[in-house]
Amino acid sequence: MSLSPDTIRALNYPFGGAAGRSQSRLIFDFSIGLACFDDAQPNRKVLDFACGTGWTTEWLNRMGRDVYAFDVDPAAIEQAKLRPQLDPRIDATRFHTAVGDGHTINFPDATFGHVFCFDSLHHMKDYGQVFREMYRVLVPGGRAVFVEPGARHASSPETLRFLTENKKPDWWIERDVNLQEINDLARAAGFLELRVRPFVLPGMSDFTFTDWYHISDNPVGQQNILRELRRFCWDDRVIFYLDKP
Repeated sequence: MSLSPDTIRALNYPFGGAAGRSQSRLIFDFSIGLACFDDAQPNRKVLDFACGTGWTTEWLNRMGRDVYAFDVDPAAIEQAKLRPQLDPRIDATRFHTAVGDGHTINFPDATFGHVFCFDSLHHMKDYGQVFREMYRVLVPGGRAVFVEPGARHASSPETLRFLTENKKPDWWIERDVNLQEINDLARAAGFLELRVRPFVLPGMSDFTFTDWYHISDNPVGQQNILRELRRFCWDDRVIFYLDKP
């Protein structure tokens, strides 16, 4: 099969580098998102929400999940469809792709044990409608897991640079993900209270052995760590999940 350089680059993502994106961040974020899955959930079907070219779809598939992925961009879905053809490690019987809009999810009620939304919610125009649709397609006891930018995303230097350097279609939008707003809208849709998985990115901070050894005896140091953790996991990067009762 002959592939263009652009297609090879897209299918190699997140490896090989990506404009404005850190490989360590993407892989680290994915692992934390995966750790938010409910392993006791018997329904193994996962909806990969707005999957792009399907790298998260591929990884979830190779981890044994039955993955149903969609994206509004037909070109991205065409690239995602190539993955099972190129890699025999992907189980094609558990790798499903379609073009779709996250505001109207084209699946019956109570289909999925999990919804996985990686860097996609902040492109949605109507968060409330998205949560209502996610709630509808999850089984009772199902879970929606989100990996997203935070409350200052739309005006951040990274976002403004990305929009300047990369041509995007007219429908492309960038929104903030404010946890207070998200919790209110998700509760209105029927979900339980939002649960946050706090973290810091690799490379954000380190300590000498002495400082780390004595951190439990240093109230100022503890307050500084907690303050930075709260700031980062509100303004810059948020990983959270929503449970359907």
